[in-house]
Amino acid sequence: MRLSERLTVGEVYNRQQVQALLNTKDATINTGVFRPKGYDSVLLFVTENTAPDADEYRNVLRGRTLEWDGQTSGRSDDWIVRHREHGWELLLFYRERKRAYPNAGFRYCGPLEYVSHAGANPAHFTLRLLSA
Repeated sequence: MRLSERLTVGEVYNRQQVQALLNTKDATINTGVFRPKGYDSVLLFVTENTAPDADEYRNVLRGRTLEWDGQTSGRSDDWIVRHREHGWELLLFYRERKRAYPNAGFRYCGPLEYVSHAGANPAHFTLRLLSA
């Protein structure tokens, strides 16, 4: 099952709403990368401007291109790089800053495809939105 079938591009969702859609209580949804059980989807929760006391990441969405720093641990890097091989969709939830939307929500931008990456811990990814 693909979560994208239950979402609307351009709508704002907070993590609690996404949890309800997925019918899960899995707390790892609070990380930047989440792979819900029972779904062929990997969710990326990306904040462009992180708080001053948070780890500094380089995240920016320009047009259809996302420049994004993955998780510091690198735990999910393979999910991103090999998502097509696994038959998984990458879904982008994006916000400019934590309080850009009510309840710390994210705008759902749609599915992404892997383009390239460099480095590690964190890897810097280039991803492209499949929809405009």
